[in-house]
Amino acid sequence: MSNFEAWLWGALLLVVLPVLSVGCALVVRRVVGNEVLARHNDVAGFIYAVVGVVYAVLLGFSAIIVWEQFRQAEEGVEQEANELADLYRNAQVFPPQVRAQIAARVRAYTQLVVEKEWPAMAVGKSSPETWQAYNELWRTYQEFTPQDDHQHTWYTESIERLNSLGDQRRMRLLSVRSGVPKVIWAVLVGAGVVTIGFSLFFGTRNIRAHALMTACVALTIGAVLFSILALEHPFAGISRVDPDAFHQVVEIVDMLSQSEAAQ
Repeated sequence: MSNFEAWLWGALLLVVLPVLSVGCALVVRRVVGNEVLARHNDVAGFIYAVVGVVYAVLLGFSAIIVWEQFRQAEEGVEQEANELADLYRNAQVFPPQVRAQIAARVRAYTQLVVEKEWPAMAVGKSSPETWQAYNELWRTYQEFTPQDDHQHTWYTESIERLNSLGDQRRMRLLSVRSGVPKVIWAVLVGAGVVTIGFSLFFGTRNIRAHALMTACVALTIGAVLFSILALEHPFAGISRVDPDAFHQVVEIVDMLSQSEAAQ
């Protein structure tokens, strides 16, 4: 979903929905009559309480699940960046040629994730160039044989980091396809219409109070639905996970490489 589509849905949920709900409430009052509506307030209030509680649980549960998925995507990105930084640190005990090769390939992979893969994930895809850089990083370790126990210890640790890097990368790419199932969206929207619809059939002496209450109900439901819509795609929604952690890895590699060159 593009930003334009997302903000269009935001306008519909946060502006059009409350206005439309108020308009429907005024039409119902005029067609049915306030006195008729007021006579059924007790029964309508009881049913509305049951419907409201059920819908509130469903809406809150969906929002929490989406938020947890978004946070998991953020944490996965941070963990993937940490693994890259650790790979660069661990390589400092290897021979200069291998160390330089690892540094170059860690930086290349990180840069491609930011420049190529992040835009690709926004449209639900991955980057072939980044996959190639990832495979080349693996090839560096496959072709290197530790020369002593000290290097072997750090080599074993690096392989564990490299495996974890691969796991986090696959999880990141899988989260691109995550989202709220269509059947859940259908239930959320349908139950929201029912919940707002019930608020139209209350009779109040003050028409402004009725309109305000209906607008508040519609705005609350619209705001929660909009937040779910904004967070359901961590790398393509309105609220997106930023590649700041990868930017930091590039800065670390550049800074330490410059420091090593100066020495």
